[in-house]
Amino acid sequence: MRERATATISTLVVDDEQLACDELTYLLKDFPEVEVVATGSNGLEALELIGKLEPDLVFLDVHMPGLDGMALARVIARFST
Repeated sequence: MRERATATISTLVVDDEQLACDELTYLLKDFPEVEVVATGSNGLEALELIGKLEPDLVFLDVHMPGLDGMALARVIARFST
């Protein structure tokens, strides 16, 4: 059997709908290798948290007021190259 990695995947969950954010965070608890290090409610907050925490994985809502998930992904892609 293949060995599983024991490293923790630091994760950020961002959604302007609190119930959706809470639900995804709750569902991710079933995966011990995933650690939700923070949650956010909009794209600007996500950008700040990403810069501060440098998570391995970010779940972004696609439709948020202001800076939505797609726009934020484009911003991050520009800075990561």
